[in-house]
Amino acid sequence: MSDVRGDNGLVSWRKGQGFRAWESAILANPEVQRKANVAQLYFYDHYFDLLTYLNGRKKRLALFRESATRPEVDPAQAGMEWRSYCGRERALLRKRRTKLKLDSFHIIVQVGQGGYGEVYLARHKLSKEVVALKKMKKKTLLKMDEVRHVLTERDILTATSKSDWLVKLLYAFQDPDYIYLAMEFVPGGDVRTLLNNSGVLKEEHAKFYATEMFVAVDSLHRLGYIHRDLKPENFLIDRSGHIKLTDFGLAAGAINPGKIQSLKHRLDEAKDENLQLGRSTVEMKTIYKTLRLQEPRYADSIVGSPDYMAIEVLRGQSYSFSVDYWSLGCILFEFLSGYAPFAGSSPEETWANLKNWARVLRRPHYDKPEDQIFNLSDEAWLAIVGLINAKEKRCSSLDHVQRLAFFAHMQWDNMRRVVPPFIPSLDSEI
Repeated sequence: MSDVRGDNGLVSWRKGQGFRAWESAILANPEVQRKANVAQLYFYDHYFDLLTYLNGRKKRLALFRESATRPEVDPAQAGMEWRSYCGRERALLRKRRTKLKLDSFHIIVQVGQGGYGEVYLARHKLSKEVVALKKMKKKTLLKMDEVRHVLTERDILTATSKSDWLVKLLYAFQDPDYIYLAMEFVPGGDVRTLLNNSGVLKEEHAKFYATEMFVAVDSLHRLGYIHRDLKPENFLIDRSGHIKLTDFGLAAGAINPGKIQSLKHRLDEAKDENLQLGRSTVEMKTIYKTLRLQEPRYADSIVGSPDYMAIEVLRGQSYSFSVDYWSLGCILFEFLSGYAPFAGSSPEETWANLKNWARVLRRPHYDKPEDQIFNLSDEAWLAIVGLINAKEKRCSSLDHVQRLAFFAHMQWDNMRRVVPPFIPSLDSEI
């Protein structure tokens, strides 16, 4: 190997420095790259898990010492607490030595199907806890260049333990063929199901759910991540009726370049003759409802229905945290109107609408006296256009959103103490 060094005197193998021609040729072999990616995934998983455990153990010991050295704790009590602490740590260590595998769970039913995996409702055989178990095939992840997105999702899920607004990761493990993420099970369904059942939300109810969504997304932003693919399906309703954000696969790291090119190509190819600007609010609502009945999960396809993605993401331009506010603005619009703002009767029309978003975005209006109850208030419409806007004019922080008149008097810091409009009626724990 040649000794090629950078300005700092270090060799950068990632940049291909320090390899002879025949070595570079081997590294360019797709099979070698596949094996390197698998190895990278294995070691990343191993050391992330190990360092997370060691950091947690260090924090637990510090907390114990702080508790045991209080003046009111006598030596005998401190000794008992130390033995109890050691017992808990031994139990945790035994649990770590018991390698998790798919057979550790009883699969109850499949509840979801994605582009590179399935989601199951499952019960851990020892702890009896019910989880949402995501199963992803390694070969498919590598083929679709989605490894980074899975690792990002696992990182975020691991970091969510202190937030009530983000779905938590309980276990992560793998076998030769699959990666598994076992997440907390949120039993109330998703907001898409709520919308399918209700059609349109009252403004007071829309305000409640939108506020909780903004708080949940802000929790993600505080961790340093941008979601970029927000839609009603990403928001779950827990047993108490409150919101939890999930599905972090596209957050943070760069979107697959091929996917960006596909999105940009679809946008560039959109033809203005597909625009249908003369449709009434009633027609738009009827068309959208028909689409949903024909294919209830059609928004799951990023290329097939980018209804909620910010225009700069679709154009492949630089973007910031505010792209998530565009998406939330689209969801708020749908809450109050019964249809997504840029949805068309065909994919071609939807792309044309997005390309001409400033012309297409219109305030829903009902003429019939019996329907006028569904007309938006001025405050609601100003909130929507403050969110669905050019990035330099768009709301770009939670503080900015809180100042919108539509959200006045909302208890932003105490939303989990507010009684939700809908509380799931659960027959059992699952």
